[in-house]
This record gives sequence, structure tokens and C-alpha cells, in this order.
Amino acid sequence: MVMNINLKKIKAVLFDLDGTIYYGSRIIDGANETIEFFRGKGKKIFFTTNNSTKTRKQIYEKLTGMGVKLDAEEVLNSGYLAAAYCKKQNLQNIYLFGSQNLKDEFEEMGVTTTDEEHAENLLIGYNVDMDYDYLTSAVNVALKAKQIIACNRERVFPGDNARLMPGCGAMTAPIEWCANRQCDLIIGKPNTFIAEYIADEQGLNYSELLVIGDTYESDVEMAKRAGAEAILIDEKAREDCVCVNKIKEISRLWT
Repeated sequence: MVMNINLKKIKAVLFDLDGTIYYGSRIIDGANETIEFFRGKGKKIFFTTNNSTKTRKQIYEKLTGMGVKLDAEEVLNSGYLAAAYCKKQNLQNIYLFGSQNLKDEFEEMGVTTTDEEHAENLLIGYNVDMDYDYLTSAVNVALKAKQIIACNRERVFPGDNARLMPGCGAMTAPIEWCANRQCDLIIGKPNTFIAEYIADEQGLNYSELLVIGDTYESDVEMAKRAGAEAILIDEKAREDCVCVNKIKEISRLWT
């Protein structure tokens, strides 16, 4: 491990959630202590996730239930950012292929959705209730959509006991394949929407952000694209980022 991050220049720390702060319903050993370490250093803290099945409020409640001290505004997920993007772009007649919680996020943002017949745009989120009829509707919307937007394209994510679960990529891939077109926009990591949102809201440069996550192709790749710093929780050392075996080892880097 090569330590090349200057903590003094870091103003905000972006924690991934699944596999970094918790596994399913269990907080990871050392996660809370690491969060408090950075708060003690005066850093702004954000909890970022590609998971769109829960609203910001639900994720906030899950974290507080695990003993994490945070403000609701510190939580950013791909569903919330997708809704914010659609509202900012004034996208109309959106067919939402996703969870009820994702639909609730859109409604709370004031972004209305519609049915297959009237749809002009398609938003794909993680959807554990996906069935053939629902998929058929999404494909038919994709064939005519002005824009196809996906919350993310993650292949897998760690669930309870670190068991790997199919990610939102399992929803985007069949729709793209059947419609013979790619998504026009991906909101979640490794795209830089989350980093851009935080930097703009906080008035920070990307170089003042530190991303901490367990997935190279999403967490570290987002940091690289944005020009932010990154710490990867992984046993395998890499030349282009700092790696630690467990999250509780992070504070030792600066002590």
C-alpha cells in the first residue's frame, strides 16, 4: 500500500454503502469508528450508493438504526439523483421501470410518471419484482423512447453475509438487448453525477473529495473520472489508488 493522499486538502468524504458501511442488514466492523474519525477531522460526510430500491429517507433510517450519526441530507442514492436530473431537464411522460420506493422518490421530487402507452422516456432502476410482462412494457417503451436513463449498470452488489446479488445491470441489459439500443445516460457510479452534485452543492473542487468504496469499477472509477482521491477496500493492492483490507484500517493511515 502506497499512501499518497494528503488528508489536509480533503474537505468531503464520500462513503459507499453496500460492502463498505454494511452488508445487508449488518453494519461492518469499524465502519462507524471510521466515519467518526473523519468527522473529528472536520470533514463533510456523505453516504453514496447506486441502490435505487430505497428512498433517501429509508436509507437514512437504516443507517441511524445501525447507530450511525448522520443528517438525512448526507444520503445520496442514484434514485434521488435520477429524479433530480429528470426534474432539472423537465423530462415529461417518464415510464419508470423500478421499485415502488423509486416511484415514491420521483413523486416526492414532483416528477410525474406515466404508463406504457403515453411514455416518451424510460427510467430503469433496480427492480426485484421484475417479471415478463413488466419487462415487455419496458422494452416497448425503450423502442420509442426519446431517452433511456438508468440508475446504474452494476453487475452485482454484496447482500447479507457478503453474498453477491444481481445488480441493476440485470435490469438494463435485457432491455438494451431487446430494444437494440444502449442507455443514453447512466446516473450512478462510475459516472460522476454523485461527485458533481456534492462538489456543486458544497462549493468544492473534485480534488477535495475522497471516495471510499469496495468496488473498483464503480467507486474508484468514479473518483478517477472526477479527479478525486479514492481508497479501495480490497485485499489486492493497486498502483492507482490506496487499498486497505478492512474499513477499520483507514484511520491508521493518518495516525
